[in-house]
Amino acid sequence: MPWVWRTNLNHTPPVTEKVCPSPPLTMANGAYYQNGSVFWAQEGNWTVPGGIVRMDPLTLKTEIVLNNFFGHRFNSPNDIVIKRDGVAYFTDGYYGYDNFNDTLEPELANSVWRWDMHTGSLRVVLGAGGGPFTNPNGVALNLDEDKLFITNRGNTSDNPAGGRTIYQYSISPTDTGLSDDHVFTYVDAGFPDGIKTDSEGRIYGAVTGGVHVFDADGAFLGIIRVKTGDVAVNMQWVEDTLYIVGRGHMYRVHLNATGSQMY
Repeated sequence: MPWVWRTNLNHTPPVTEKVCPSPPLTMANGAYYQNGSVFWAQEGNWTVPGGIVRMDPLTLKTEIVLNNFFGHRFNSPNDIVIKRDGVAYFTDGYYGYDNFNDTLEPELANSVWRWDMHTGSLRVVLGAGGGPFTNPNGVALNLDEDKLFITNRGNTSDNPAGGRTIYQYSISPTDTGLSDDHVFTYVDAGFPDGIKTDSEGRIYGAVTGGVHVFDADGAFLGIIRVKTGDVAVNMQWVEDTLYIVGRGHMYRVHLNATGSQMY
């Protein structure tokens, strides 16, 4: 699909419309706002490689900034998060190939990538055929940017008992690698998709039926429920309001916290 949804929060109620970036995005998924630009994780299709696309949110002009690793196509990039110093982490799984059959056969293992936007350095930090990841999905940083949270879809129709897990990693002070990996939590419905954190250290995971909320130690705090039968797929903070995107609906909830993302 060449278009994306844009919601204008200056209206009451907010107004949502389709907009068409130029050149068009190809199966856009997760995104992150940084220094006046929106960086999209683009799944791609049979003819357009997946990768990272920068978009001006005012003009809707786009530019592909990353779409291969030494000539090898990414599988179907799913989500991206960017540190304040310009180092990005993004997930790349088989979703386009396995779920939708709209990308070419994978050339790389499912992985989590580290990309330095200033130097162009690109390397795998998790996955590459090893480790716990079946299909990495959402990715988020905590407020101090020393912890990375990643959601994993291990459960499929062929393997319903596969892990539906959120993992936590520590980022080294020099940002040279990840360590202290462990299971942060395990969700009971569907699989964790988009993930966000807040200023108080809580973690929010989008799942079937709503958003699961956990404290900084992984203890379950509660559920922000969406409409019966809906599936929460992603979220975005705007000050103290969390906007939740479902399949056909958008929700908002006011909370006693703000998002950890700093503009």
